[in-house]
Amino acid sequence: MPDLSAAAGPHSDRPLATYKAIADAIGTAVADGTLKPGDRLPTHRDLAWHLKVTVTTVTRAYQEARRRGLIDGEVGRGTFVRDPEDTMAAAPNSLPAASARPVMDTPEDGGPVNLSINCPPLTLQREALAHTLADISRSNMMQQLLSYQYETGMREHREAAADWLGRVGIHATPHTALLTCGAQHANSIAFTTLARPGEVILTEPTTYPGTKSMAAQHGVRLEPVAVDEHGLRPDALDEAIRHHAPRALYTMPLLHNPLAYVTPEHRLRDLAAVLARHSLPVIEDDVYGLLVPDRPPPLKCLLPDLTIYVTGTSKSMAPGLRVGIMAVPEMLFSRMAAGVRASCWMVPPVMGEVMRRWVQDGVADAITAELRRDVQERRAEVDALFAEATAFAPHLESPQGHPYSYHLWLPLPAPWRAESFVATAQRMGVLVLPGESFAVGRHRPPPAIRLCTGTVGGLTRLREGIRLLARAVTSQPEDLMAMV
Repeated sequence: MPDLSAAAGPHSDRPLATYKAIADAIGTAVADGTLKPGDRLPTHRDLAWHLKVTVTTVTRAYQEARRRGLIDGEVGRGTFVRDPEDTMAAAPNSLPAASARPVMDTPEDGGPVNLSINCPPLTLQREALAHTLADISRSNMMQQLLSYQYETGMREHREAAADWLGRVGIHATPHTALLTCGAQHANSIAFTTLARPGEVILTEPTTYPGTKSMAAQHGVRLEPVAVDEHGLRPDALDEAIRHHAPRALYTMPLLHNPLAYVTPEHRLRDLAAVLARHSLPVIEDDVYGLLVPDRPPPLKCLLPDLTIYVTGTSKSMAPGLRVGIMAVPEMLFSRMAAGVRASCWMVPPVMGEVMRRWVQDGVADAITAELRRDVQERRAEVDALFAEATAFAPHLESPQGHPYSYHLWLPLPAPWRAESFVATAQRMGVLVLPGESFAVGRHRPPPAIRLCTGTVGGLTRLREGIRLLARAVTSQPEDLMAMV
């Protein structure tokens, strides 16, 4: 057992909180070689007994050490020291340095082409918002919109949310439709409602980095479930439930981020059968759902009493319109509403009113239709440019992903590593995210990047970025050149 007794205990004179002192001691032991990569740390209970502290204190200490990238844990095996040279084992609530990006593409400042941010372009939204705000200013609602509201949101806003959920086949009422400050906020409330710190939520082996950060912040452990070209494998899900005893499954079956696949209905029904057999709750993240015409039914339609369905306006209406929409099992509604009250008190009523008017006036449907047209046009341009690039880079693969997806997955040819490619691409003037940013637990995806086509303002800028990517692929990795 590593000697951590100097860090805590009844005779400790350290001014830090005990759990931070234990995490510091782990860091010191790693730095001086006392703890080596792969060394196993004591169980929470054993270390708590040894240091004469509570198990909760040790749990917080291990969470802090994991946040710093010092250790990692695996159910059934224990807690181990990470290899500091393993750049893919970054702290779970942080992204690699190369992923720190400006929010929007800014061609006017001569900066790099930003294909790293996943959001739809602005098409009809500017003019629509100007008209909507003018109409609101002339209405008799100003007093109401500028006052506090209930945490559940104004009833007419929840009625509009229920109407919007009906677009994907979900039957909701104002008693089961809940508004949040964006889908990320909705997922956060779902996580904290279903799982406590140290407990497990299952998910795909690669997932949205914001979900990884959120889970780490709440102390929830994400464990990966194997996928194939159709999404989660039912046999792997059944095995993971038996092995990890999770509190829930978090999944993105439609336009999965980052792999951009759509899980077909027959697979969804097989997954629903497994989940029903184990009575496992589901957090279904469907923020891109309305972009796909003739889509399969949401899991919410197959498992209405087990599924917390999450969508929002940022991907289907406008990135800055931060209204999350949840379809919640009625028995969980009051608990999740309490989560809204505790975390933000209420959704800004003005945003809720814009959402309501756009849904009821048909503006939201018009924006969605325009985005469907736009994403197909951009995808056709990307496919043509990659086909053109294979003339001088025959080993370059085409991006993978559904035709209605604004984000795509690009496998990298040998000998590229994703991190070094991202750094090279950035120096050449284009921003993308490495596949490792999306990895869950010990899963390591093959070298790949995610590229997003929606942030750039037009096709000219998109062409520039794709051509720069193709040129980067044909260059020589610097770490390989250093070996020659």
